[in-house]
Amino acid sequence: MENSPSIMNMDPNYVPEDLKSPYDIVDLPSQGLLYENKKSKVKVEYLTAMDESILTSPNLTSNPTMMLNTLLRRKVKDLGFDPENLIEGDRTALIIFLRSTGLGEIYKQLIYVEDEEDFVQGEIDLTSLEQKKLSIRPDKNNEFDFTLPVTNKKIKFKFLTGKDEMEVDVLDEAQKNRDPENISHKLQLRLEKSVNEIDGDRDKMKISNILKRIPIKDARSLRKYISDNEPGLEFNTTARTPGGASVPCFLRFNSGFFWPEL
Repeated sequence: MENSPSIMNMDPNYVPEDLKSPYDIVDLPSQGLLYENKKSKVKVEYLTAMDESILTSPNLTSNPTMMLNTLLRRKVKDLGFDPENLIEGDRTALIIFLRSTGLGEIYKQLIYVEDEEDFVQGEIDLTSLEQKKLSIRPDKNNEFDFTLPVTNKKIKFKFLTGKDEMEVDVLDEAQKNRDPENISHKLQLRLEKSVNEIDGDRDKMKISNILKRIPIKDARSLRKYISDNEPGLEFNTTARTPGGASVPCFLRFNSGFFWPEL
């Protein structure tokens, strides 16, 4: 009686060994250098039938950032902090892993083929995407230095987290609602969220005012430096055409990412 399966199954948390979710260990492109616990690898469970509720929930699919946060909270098992505080490059690497292991390694998107002078449906192997490791070292505050080329202002910036991106989305939506032309300012808001210090001043209001008035060359140079050095996945890749050719392309997320049947 002591080892009776019926008694064992009375435990509401009991899961038979053959039904436990398989998982893998995934390397974070940041190598954990930007987190307090320095976690460089995490245990990630594969997508299961139960996760379909997240991928099809109307209130989540209408807010992709919230959907990804919910998915990561469910599937990342030993991170040690909320996945929304991962930088975007690490989050993207985990999402690509979940998609390729759960719904297939091949991702389809329209690509332009110069020889044919037309767009065709190309196939990208998600497992072939290369990781961009952190190549510049942060200071003790996990910030990085950059000098603007035109104004010579000295900048300290950080890489944005999922939480930062959500806050940018909320601010952008609020500003668009107040703007009669409904213009998105997300590009500027992301820059303001990234910069923590200008010439030794950390007042966020002053930083915002300065960043709104710097020359466009300064703004673009800073964005490019952040983008070039942010750890994550390399989206410049190749796609296979229906004719078997390999064509350079840039990975773009579309509605078929988690719904390849579309």
